[in-house]
Amino acid sequence: MCGISGFLDIARVQNHAPWQPDELQLAERLRDGMVHRGPDGAGQWHVPGVILSQRRLAILDLSPDAAQPMPGVNGNALTFNGEIYNYIELRAELVRLGCTFRSSGDTEVLLQALQTWGPDATLPKLRGMFAFAWWNAAEKSLFLARDPVGKKPLYIWQQGAKLAFASSLWPLAGWLRAQNHALTIDPVAIEHHLGGGYIAAPRTVFLEVQKLRAGEAWLVDASGVHRRPIAPVPFASPGHRLDAPTLDTLENLLQRAVERRLRSDVPVATFLSGGIDSSLITAMAARLHPGITAYTVRTGDGQEDELEIARRVARHTGVKHEVLDIGHAELDLLPTLVRHYGEPFGDSSALPSWLIAQKAGVHHRVVLTGDGGDEVQGGYPRTQMFALRHLLHDVAHLPHLPLPSENPGLHGRAASLWFRGYRLITSGEAAVSAQTDGLHQLHDWFARDLRPRLAIDGWQAQVQATYRAFATQNQLDRCLALEFRLYLPEDLNVKVDVATMGSAVEARAPLLDRDFTDACWQVRARDRVRPWQTKRILRALLARRLPPEAQMQRKQGFSVPMARWMADRDRQDALVARLRAGLPGLPWFDGQAAAAGFLVRAKAGEDVGTLGFRLLWLAEWAEQAARLTGPEAP
Repeated sequence: MCGISGFLDIARVQNHAPWQPDELQLAERLRDGMVHRGPDGAGQWHVPGVILSQRRLAILDLSPDAAQPMPGVNGNALTFNGEIYNYIELRAELVRLGCTFRSSGDTEVLLQALQTWGPDATLPKLRGMFAFAWWNAAEKSLFLARDPVGKKPLYIWQQGAKLAFASSLWPLAGWLRAQNHALTIDPVAIEHHLGGGYIAAPRTVFLEVQKLRAGEAWLVDASGVHRRPIAPVPFASPGHRLDAPTLDTLENLLQRAVERRLRSDVPVATFLSGGIDSSLITAMAARLHPGITAYTVRTGDGQEDELEIARRVARHTGVKHEVLDIGHAELDLLPTLVRHYGEPFGDSSALPSWLIAQKAGVHHRVVLTGDGGDEVQGGYPRTQMFALRHLLHDVAHLPHLPLPSENPGLHGRAASLWFRGYRLITSGEAAVSAQTDGLHQLHDWFARDLRPRLAIDGWQAQVQATYRAFATQNQLDRCLALEFRLYLPEDLNVKVDVATMGSAVEARAPLLDRDFTDACWQVRARDRVRPWQTKRILRALLARRLPPEAQMQRKQGFSVPMARWMADRDRQDALVARLRAGLPGLPWFDGQAAAAGFLVRAKAGEDVGTLGFRLLWLAEWAEQAARLTGPEAP
């Protein structure tokens, strides 16, 4: 687990032109801009045309033998961010083939696997989270890859035969500025932030930089960039029923996933929100690791009931329970979050995630989380609604009605009922991208000449295009696949990775184990989620571990009362003042219109928590971006 970076210059490779000392020094500055991701060591490896660097967070094999970048045979080398949970099994397989090892961790296993089997045969064998760069000296090629669910990030700049990459955006952007390369803010990315709360790969906030997609690989050599396609969602529509033998199989797979994620040479804990997912993982981990510590967030704003469930889980499982109290004053940490996330990011649960990771990081370097329990299992209100749509349209074959998406002047409960009805009877594409808060309808805050482009490439259009792309006519399968391929890697995993790595903590998600999720996809969607019950697989597994009084029935997670926090008049006035002053570097964004739109919603008594948080983040990000001058900035 770490932060990685590197450079490739094909012309230098071909001409055997060495790097100059000042270039190597600048590469070290880029690497050390990610010291928070890897405080335990730093390394750099280079040959003419190639530099690989790493900041190390030591989790497996704490000795220098596991340091990176790790050189291999015949001039090969690897820099790797992540964990390969089945490294023990892969190592045994490689030993049988004649490989020898000098370290006991997973990095050398990955390196030997790439050298022995090649990347195409290695990737399907991996069970873990990763982003890595492997230099193949014999073929003079650089292979870049990101894990199938996007747990680990990789930002890439490419210009002709030159390429640079890093685990974090700000240091890479600083290196580009230092090299006098242009950085242009993408207005479509800003619209995605305001409308959906995240910027989906391959897009980033800068036109010149892209993100590797989840499950994607690049092979870069003298002939160019060869992209491997994203792995398809392995659902099996209509799939098979959820019966007792299937549940037994799924329980065994999940238990194995937890066992593998407890492999560590440093202390391990869990995050326990009190919900179904984290309670199940904590219960399984506690059976294998008695007395493990579990961390919970309390905001003092209606979450006491969830805290009480977490306490019951802790008592029943025997874990050591640590509770963190947070309040609205924690919003003052926003500049720190903006600096670490690098891009505009609109998920307000990033704040409690950041704070709980800080608390856990004092004594623990690894935490098990319940992440991934909603996307395959149907834990979101949207998928519950699509379970009803599935019955109405796929089973009963009721026709879709083409209805306008604009609210016909209704307010309060009437507006809520209208919106629910609209999403049930309109087309699937319209239903999946509709938002009750209307945040996908903010195009009048952008320059007029940009609005046609936003209509084609904006957040709502992106969601609809992703929904259409899945090869199934089952609307519920499509919706679940959308959450798995869009929201999971682009929002949830980004939030957790940056929040935890900001405190040098590694987050592991057993519910995203590939063997477990693949098996869950084979259960038909309507047996995983129904209109009246979500996450039926996980509920059934939890019932085998905990009594009813220790089981949460409603979803909440590590969230904050942002609606109440943003209802504060002083905070609203400060935000409006920043918007009216204009946001630096965004001449096509009308801060006056945004301020007016925000005030109209606030004075009408609407929930402006989400919108306010995203505008606050955007204003702070624009100011930090304007100060970006080097790898250490802002």
